[in-house]
Amino acid sequence: MEQGKPLTVSAAPRVDYDAVCESVRAALEPARAHSISLHDLQGEVLWLSEGSIGPDEHNAVRQAMEAFADAQAAPMLGYDLGDSRSAVLARALDARRRMLGAVMIVMDTRSIARGLPKLMTPKLQRALIQFAATQQKQGPAVSAPPPPNTVPARFAKEGADRSASADASTPLSPGTQPLELEPLTLQPMAPQAMTPQPVTPQPPTLEPLSIQPLTLKSPPQQRLTLQPLAPSSAPQRINTGTPAIGQLHAALRDSPIALYVQRLIPLIKGSALKRYEVLLRSKSEGSANVAPQALLKQTVENGLGSMIDRRVITELMGFLARHPEIWQNDEAMFSVNLTSTALHDEHFMKFVELCLTRAQLPVGTIAFEIDVPTAMAIGQKITGVATALHRLGCPLVLDDFALRTQCFALLRLPGVRYVKIAAEVTAKMRTDKVSQAGITAIVQMARVLGMRTVAKHTETPAEHEWLTALGVDFVQSHSMSPPVAIESLHTRAAS
Repeated sequence: MEQGKPLTVSAAPRVDYDAVCESVRAALEPARAHSISLHDLQGEVLWLSEGSIGPDEHNAVRQAMEAFADAQAAPMLGYDLGDSRSAVLARALDARRRMLGAVMIVMDTRSIARGLPKLMTPKLQRALIQFAATQQKQGPAVSAPPPPNTVPARFAKEGADRSASADASTPLSPGTQPLELEPLTLQPMAPQAMTPQPVTPQPPTLEPLSIQPLTLKSPPQQRLTLQPLAPSSAPQRINTGTPAIGQLHAALRDSPIALYVQRLIPLIKGSALKRYEVLLRSKSEGSANVAPQALLKQTVENGLGSMIDRRVITELMGFLARHPEIWQNDEAMFSVNLTSTALHDEHFMKFVELCLTRAQLPVGTIAFEIDVPTAMAIGQKITGVATALHRLGCPLVLDDFALRTQCFALLRLPGVRYVKIAAEVTAKMRTDKVSQAGITAIVQMARVLGMRTVAKHTETPAEHEWLTALGVDFVQSHSMSPPVAIESLHTRAAS
């Protein structure tokens, strides 16, 4: 969808949903909202401040709308989306306490760690009133009042819920502090006559917060317990996938992982450059320190690869931010492999930019690897990806580079700094002069363009001598430099 445009089209008067979103955003300051969306009673998106609604967010809306159907439900609900993000949903009521819709706010989980009630400020309540007012304007006019002594079926449950809510009302318990609100000028509701009257919009009122006092053994603040998202089982307007996809989502979030790094060995004597490739390993029992190939393959095939990429980037940047001694004294670079899903994810670059801003790492510390077959498969999109990474100061590594014309065209991409020569090219370098000439050609092109070359899967000293003679800059060798846990870098730096 085009950002800033409504998702629905109707003959109703145009309303300023964007102003509502800005009011909600201002009410949350200094906390930052990644996105804000407005939803009608069916959970359909009326307006989205930025980006798009993903399966997890849509599932959070569905569960919240089901919970809000209960008049006794809390006015705000939180759901964990993974990647340190949470969805907070608040319902909007009219003057008669009828729900007209809901507002979803996607923000960092740590921003709501003190509890959802902290977010329900007078400013946010006024923003919810503003949204409720827009929904009243959008509502269809009533053509005729219902016959006396009859109640439409679609309002029967709503009336019962209101009656139950009124019966269950109790005064605040001792110790519960009333919420202080700025004075608002609201017209009191006139008593309703028993005879049918034409329906006129009533000014919405503030929804009272039903916050029960917490009994704590110690004075620390209560931390928020987010409700996990259950896989969607009912059919949705937005495709959230099959139950198997939901199970895969859960497996990705819950699977224990570890980061390993493998250093690229410089062939130039005396070089102090430290270049690492970041590798994903499993920490599960029975498969510890082994790449979860089955899970990786399944996630990529089902379009969920960017979830793994996000998790790796989060873990990597968090570790480097906690241990600056690893990159402060030496010029270190860590390259992360990107899946094809991340290359198609329009929000992925924003996520990378946010992580870089928080980690405050030197420019060039984080690089990204894209294998040549994937880069060629996505066509012109690779140019946009390379441009975005170059703008963020992240070098680009072309993996599995071979002697094909299509590969040479990729050298024109902005930000390419390293070229990893495919094993098929180096396999016969000691016996095939064409392979030797090909490696030399790649090395010469890279040098002219200011790039460095890496040879993979070369394990013997004799192969390293040949590659040194041909001008290759680095080798990636399991025999000379096997992968190690990333925590070992901190141990070495400390010693």
